[in-house]
Amino acid sequence: MKELRGRVALVTGASRGIGAAIATALAGEGCHVALAARSEDALEKLAAELRQKFGVQTLVLPIDLSDEAQAEAMVAATVAALGRIDILVNNAGAGIYGDITALRSADLRATFDLNFFAPVAAMAAAVPHMRAQGDGVIVNIGSLVGKFPQPLGGGYSASKFALHAASGAARAELKDDNIAVVLVCPGLTDTEFAAHSRISVPGLEDMQGERHAPLRGVAPARVARRVVKAIRRREREVYITLFDRLVVLGAQLLPGLFEWGLLWATKIRRRRFAQAQDKR
Repeated sequence: MKELRGRVALVTGASRGIGAAIATALAGEGCHVALAARSEDALEKLAAELRQKFGVQTLVLPIDLSDEAQAEAMVAATVAALGRIDILVNNAGAGIYGDITALRSADLRATFDLNFFAPVAAMAAAVPHMRAQGDGVIVNIGSLVGKFPQPLGGGYSASKFALHAASGAARAELKDDNIAVVLVCPGLTDTEFAAHSRISVPGLEDMQGERHAPLRGVAPARVARRVVKAIRRREREVYITLFDRLVVLGAQLLPGLFEWGLLWATKIRRRRFAQAQDKR
């Protein structure tokens, strides 16, 4: 899919962060974009900006993808309004923090609803349209921690592990239909993701993530540029930085040393949770 001008892209989680950046980058390439997220005001603002700056068609879809039943309606609305769907970007997602053996089952299920079941449902809804068109690209935004476990973030890691597996299976299943499945594995990114993550730690349920992480991560625009390149090339898996690639390689080749690093990271994160509890 080298020529993107005139194509129709549906981006979930498009109200901010990586999703907004990807929608902007695709519009900059001449794609008409459907923007899906819960925040209608933010979507309307972005849609107006994209129409004015790039002269593309936009569609605002205020939707809560934690209800997977809404995925089919989202895809149908895109096709009805914009005529087709060439690119599906499953970006909507949320984090969860807490010991894996102590996570509330309702919190963990909510994480899987948004991070795994919603993308799978969106793929199922989009594939018949792409198959009829004879072409399409599905982009699933995974995570670096879908390649190795995240201390005190095992619920989030598990949901991304599941999405990675589903992406690989779909890639093989859809190859003969000329539908590419691109898995993107961002590392630390400078967004509000942590601030909106679910905290499944007794006494800290209202704590809004680790908003003051020691590193800010890469800019969402950098992730978006890499995603556009991956769509053009129909790549299999994408890492944003060389450091991200090296981290995954280290986890595979030096599991003992990597596990030591995970234990160290666990102690740091436990200390932060303890400090937060002490302030209460």
